[in-house]
Amino acid sequence: MTASPGRTLGQTLRRAWLADRSLLLLAAVAFLLADAAIVFIAARGDFAIDFTCCYQQAGQRLLDERSTLYAWTDTYTFRYSPWAAMLFTPLAPLSEPMAVWAWLALKVGVVAAVAVGIARRWPGSVAPLAAGMVLSFPPIWHDLALGNVSVFTVAVLWLLLVRTNGLGGVGFGLLLLLAPKPHLLPIALWLAFRRPRDAVAAVATLGAGVVAGILVFGPELWLDWLGTFSEPLGREFTANIGFSGLLGQPGVVVGGIAAVVIGAAALARRCDIGLGLSLVAGVALGPYTFIHYLAGLVVMIDPVLRSRPRWLAPYPWLLVVFPLIPVWLLALAWTMWRSPDPQPPPVGASEGAPP
Repeated sequence: MTASPGRTLGQTLRRAWLADRSLLLLAAVAFLLADAAIVFIAARGDFAIDFTCCYQQAGQRLLDERSTLYAWTDTYTFRYSPWAAMLFTPLAPLSEPMAVWAWLALKVGVVAAVAVGIARRWPGSVAPLAAGMVLSFPPIWHDLALGNVSVFTVAVLWLLLVRTNGLGGVGFGLLLLLAPKPHLLPIALWLAFRRPRDAVAAVATLGAGVVAGILVFGPELWLDWLGTFSEPLGREFTANIGFSGLLGQPGVVVGGIAAVVIGAAALARRCDIGLGLSLVAGVALGPYTFIHYLAGLVVMIDPVLRSRPRWLAPYPWLLVVFPLIPVWLLALAWTMWRSPDPQPPPVGASEGAPP
C-alpha cells in the first residue's frame, strides 16, 4: 500500500523543517533580527550610554577627587568598585568619541577571544558555527551597543567552563571584586558546593583585592560603594526584562521562588549543566534584569548543545520576543535539567584555553 501524495509531501516538509541546516538557518535569522533591533535602538540615542554616562567619568573623578566617585547625579551613577574605576583612568584623558571606540574595541576583542575558545571545543566542521553563535548572540550585541561590562562576565563564565583547577575561581573573584551583580550569587553558591577549589580561589582573590583596595583608596570610598547597593531596589527600570518587569513588584517574589527552585536543581548537578542552571537561577533572582545580563547564556548552553542540540531550536525565536524572556528562561532551565551531562569535547578539539 503506497502512501498518499499529501502524506508523502507532509513527511518531506517535516524532514526538511527539522533538518540541521533548516534549524541553523532559523536560528541565524532570529539572531540577526534581534541584533538589528538592538542596533536600531542604539542608533536612536542609546549607543554607549552606560560608558558615556558613568565609566569614563568615574575614571576622571578618581583622578581628580576620589570623594566624588559615588556622588551620584541624575546622569551619573557609577555602580562598581574603586578598583573598577581605576581601570577606566587610562580612558579619562581621551575625548569622548575616542574613549567610546577604544572601549568598544576592547570588548569586541574579549568577545572574539571567547568565540575562539568556544569554537576550539568543537570539531572543525562545527567550530565556525560555534564561533558565529557567540559573535551574533543578541545579548552580547546589547552589551556592546550600550557600553556595559557584561562581556567580561561572559569571559569569566567561559573560564569557569574550561578550567576547573582554580583559575576560573580567580577570574570569578576578580569579577566579584570589580563588578558584582545579583545574578552572580547562585553561581558563587554552586561553586562553594560543587567546585570548592574554585570557590576558595574566588574568596581569596576577592579578599586580597578588598584589603589592597582599602590600603590604596581608604575605607571611606569602599563604604560609599557599599552604600550604593540598595539604591536599585527603589527604582523603576524601563528596560527591565525580568519577572519584575513583566509582573511588577510581585514579579520580584516570583523571580525569587524561581531562583530557589532552579538553584536547587543546579546544586543537584555536578558538571557544566549545574553551572549553567546556576546562571539561569541568578538571572531569575535579580530584582531587575537587562537583556545584556543574558550574555553569559551563550557559554552555558554549550553543554546542552553537546547532548540535546535540537531541544534548543525554539529558543532563538523566543529571545526575539523580549517581554516573554522571563517565561522562556523557565523553559530553558527545564531543558537544561532534562539534558544529560555532555560527553567530553570530541577528539581533536581543544579544551578552549591554552594549557
